[in-house]
Amino acid sequence: MKTANRWLLRTASIRCCLALALAPLSAGAQSGMSQAEAAQLYSAAGFPIAGNQPVNRCGKPARPRVTFVDINGDKRPEALFIDEDACYAPSGRYFAVLTKEGASWRPLISGTGSIQALSTKTAGWLDMRITDSGGTRTLRYDGRTYAAAAAVSQPAQRPLPQAAQPAPAEPAARRAATALSTADEGAAFKAAGFTKRGGAWRSCDAPAGASSTPGTIEQAADLNGDGLPEAVITEGGTYCYGNTGQAFWLVSKLATGSWKLMTNGTGIPEFLRTKGADGWPDVSVGGPGFCFPVERWNGKEYKLQRWEYEGKACKPPR
Repeated sequence: MKTANRWLLRTASIRCCLALALAPLSAGAQSGMSQAEAAQLYSAAGFPIAGNQPVNRCGKPARPRVTFVDINGDKRPEALFIDEDACYAPSGRYFAVLTKEGASWRPLISGTGSIQALSTKTAGWLDMRITDSGGTRTLRYDGRTYAAAAAVSQPAQRPLPQAAQPAPAEPAARRAATALSTADEGAAFKAAGFTKRGGAWRSCDAPAGASSTPGTIEQAADLNGDGLPEAVITEGGTYCYGNTGQAFWLVSKLATGSWKLMTNGTGIPEFLRTKGADGWPDVSVGGPGFCFPVERWNGKEYKLQRWEYEGKACKPPR
């Protein structure tokens, strides 16, 4: 799946360019995308903008995960949207894949359930497998959009083998949020190795003019059930974090009142229902590829435990 593994950007890596006009969209300058184009992209994907906030088809505020990937090998990225909400019954998941034509983005496929790129191709485009309450079906590119395999003239081919399915991710929004005091916020940043410069917390020393987003506490919640908060800190920018565009730090408050760094890395963290020692959730680290590493706490540290995509075991990129 070399073509499928040429991811260009993830959600966090397009955060900057909409920060002023469409802050909740979380978009970034390194994508080279204007605010108007980003708004058109979100709207075409099924997330119209209302009050500088993308909303889903139920009219609720949404923060879909957005990934840019070259699906057809033409060295130009397509956009993949993944969103989770009870609005998308019964699966709770929505997806959309779009391609850019001229100055506008056009949807190729959208729907509820999970989408997975296969190793096979039709007309140069990766075939897609959709799984929802109605079962699993394969879709192929028909020259304009993705259609059912039976409607496209090409023999069926076998997808990449899949192993047993671990429990799916638990969206961060479903975990109880915790409000941190100003003192705790500062202590959390310091535990992650950040310093405050010019009124912003930073870990990376990006030069003037380079694309960068200062440290932000993306989430504060009790992740391991010990009654004390954890904080997820992110920092963005291609200068420091390449095409992935983001790094993260997970820090935890101890009974002593101090904070401890649990793990950090380049990518987008997602906490899963599966757990390691002491009730700590497994962490999926999103980044380049259709296959992401999952770390598990072993009592001393977070270590690589498996690879998966959308809750399914997968082969790591070569």
